[in-house]
Amino acid sequence: MKMFDAPIAGANYAADTRNYPWHRPPDIVDYDEGVDYLITKMKEPEQLELVFSLLEIDAQVTTVVSSLLMQGISRGKFSIDLAVLMAGPVARYISIIADEQDIKYDMGVGEKDRVSITPTSLKMALGIYDEEETLEVLEEAPVMAIPEGGLMGAPAEDESASEDEQAAMLGMVEEEEPTDELA
Repeated sequence: MKMFDAPIAGANYAADTRNYPWHRPPDIVDYDEGVDYLITKMKEPEQLELVFSLLEIDAQVTTVVSSLLMQGISRGKFSIDLAVLMAGPVARYISIIADEQDIKYDMGVGEKDRVSITPTSLKMALGIYDEEETLEVLEEAPVMAIPEGGLMGAPAEDESASEDEQAAMLGMVEEEEPTDELA
């Protein structure tokens, strides 16, 4: 690495943060105005082609919406909080225009906790086992003795520290007398 290739220490404290759009107040602060802005923006031919292309390559609607919202946030159009609120209506609008164009899409908000029912799981739930499928019985692991001594081992019962050692560990030692060796 070159000697002067790194940023100056503390430069971020002296930099003008107004250089970035997201550091200034957003252009749109009203919910309805923000949703109208995004819907109007998506009606533009280039933006509409982009949305349809993303949906046709099996991108989830949530991915498309988050990319549109991140674009608006990075340009300083609206705040992150307003973007979170606008995500639902924008996703619904995208699903409506995709339905009009007969484009199949995945919303991306499926039931993640749902257990899918497969033939194997159904057989197991009903207690049906094929003759070919034999269940292996696992042997219990032997119980190992707890090692004593050593750094991580449990101390033996007779290995406790003396009262003087315990007092020294707790910082309760007698004050030492200064010596004249250094004088």
